[in-house]
Amino acid sequence: MEIKKIKKYFLRINLFSLLIVSFSHVNAQSVKRVEIPTRGDDQGFQVITLGEEGVLLLTKIGKLNFNITKLDTQLQQSWSKNGDLEENQSMVDFYRDGRDVYFLFSKYNSDLYQIIKVSTGIGIIQKFFFENIRRFEISEFKVFNEVAYLAGMVKEEPVLMSVNFNKMQPRILAGGIKGTASISSLDYDDINNLLVVSYSVKKGRSSYMAVKRINPNGKIVEQLTVEPEEDYGLLTGKLFSLNDGTQLMIGNYGFKGYQSNGGPMSQGLYISKVDGETPEYLKMHSFTDFKNFFKFLPPKQQEKIEKKIKKKKGKGDDLKLNYRVLVHEIIKKDNQYILVAEVFYPEFRNNNNYGSPFYGSAFGSPFGFGYSSLNAMRFTRYYGLNSWAWNPWMYSNYSNNNQQFDGFKYTHAIVAGFDLDGKLVWDNSFSFDNVKSMELKEKVKIRYEGDEIALVYSNKGKLATKIVRGNEVIEGIKTIDIDTQKEGDKVRDTATDDIEYWHENYYLAWGYQQIANRSEGRRRVFYLNKIAF
Repeated sequence: MEIKKIKKYFLRINLFSLLIVSFSHVNAQSVKRVEIPTRGDDQGFQVITLGEEGVLLLTKIGKLNFNITKLDTQLQQSWSKNGDLEENQSMVDFYRDGRDVYFLFSKYNSDLYQIIKVSTGIGIIQKFFFENIRRFEISEFKVFNEVAYLAGMVKEEPVLMSVNFNKMQPRILAGGIKGTASISSLDYDDINNLLVVSYSVKKGRSSYMAVKRINPNGKIVEQLTVEPEEDYGLLTGKLFSLNDGTQLMIGNYGFKGYQSNGGPMSQGLYISKVDGETPEYLKMHSFTDFKNFFKFLPPKQQEKIEKKIKKKKGKGDDLKLNYRVLVHEIIKKDNQYILVAEVFYPEFRNNNNYGSPFYGSAFGSPFGFGYSSLNAMRFTRYYGLNSWAWNPWMYSNYSNNNQQFDGFKYTHAIVAGFDLDGKLVWDNSFSFDNVKSMELKEKVKIRYEGDEIALVYSNKGKLATKIVRGNEVIEGIKTIDIDTQKEGDKVRDTATDDIEYWHENYYLAWGYQQIANRSEGRRRVFYLNKIAF
């Protein structure tokens, strides 16, 4: 696609038929759709929702060019700008600080990095170049107060770096973790002007989390560790800073000494309040304590596992489990912490195809090596520290023992409420219908309406919804087709479909589709659908 033609595709805005939304207490409303023809080889799209400000769309056009277009909430173009990339650079990650959006670009096995700052209001684009450590495997990229922070690994050692936009001189920040460690999350304490860094640490048979607070001069001003009781280990952890200043550490824990393929087994979720110099509390909740955790299983399997749990607990023991969980941002509402988490596992297949699994679909992977590898590497660092499963980079260009990574399979999501002391109050679940993704990312999105929670995810051109209130199910799972714009259309394939809550009662769904039409032939598109609930 020629650069000069890109604009016309963003102006192809079309109304299509009403979606009859199945929420019992929500009226159906009209929605809009944008289609952008795509070749599906080296063209990638990245969508960033901006709430009532609209949506930002980053498009890769060949190897050396990109386009950034802003659409308003009616999916009408506000502005569009083209730009150049260094040869073979790919997007590694992006971050939005509420005012601007920052894109990080790099090239594999190169020390040249580029940050593109986009002022979304009027479309001003600024470029910043800096040299970094070669083969820096970046897992976190965030920007606070005109300083970019990059976290990741270099030669199996955790590295934390800052880049001031005024000086563009990378600076290595404090480390000093004993044992095998990786950086789990970056956050910023606006009240005290401190960078907050969490580490996952393994030392001997112990697995725990460490938190460091670092001032603008790079000095550690406070640090603490979150350690479980003697028989347990904290396997993963993510730090969340809430609007009221509360900081919570949430992740998976497991029993010491129990192994699955050489790695520790995940038994449940823990929540720890880490505001001060020492953790205020650490509460661990076994998956067997959740009322609805096993609802995704067929009734006979569910009954069987519940009998096993009851028998074990009758003997003062617990059924040993091993579930991987992707934790969403935690939300404080009505004196409760609301948590959504998705249960998944990596799948492998036997074949002799030596191609990259990140290009398994007809459309390829958005932005090539960088973005998909970032998600894969995040899984490795978040779950691979304790050798839970796999290293995706090993599978990116060849198969190992005739096995190849075939995506992340999602089984179900859990939504739970905890009181302010970390006690589990209620829980519910949302089963996935054969959902798989080549990138480890959040699939379920939620919206509140009073004390009810609507859960929704997008998969293969359809939306699935469920409404819950605490332990109750107000409305069971319903599916809704995401219609196309033309009569006679038949969707042959949908890939990398996503959905985000946008603003008011609107969601934005997007992805790649192959569509057949008897009178107009076939077309391959990237679509944006505005959906009103």
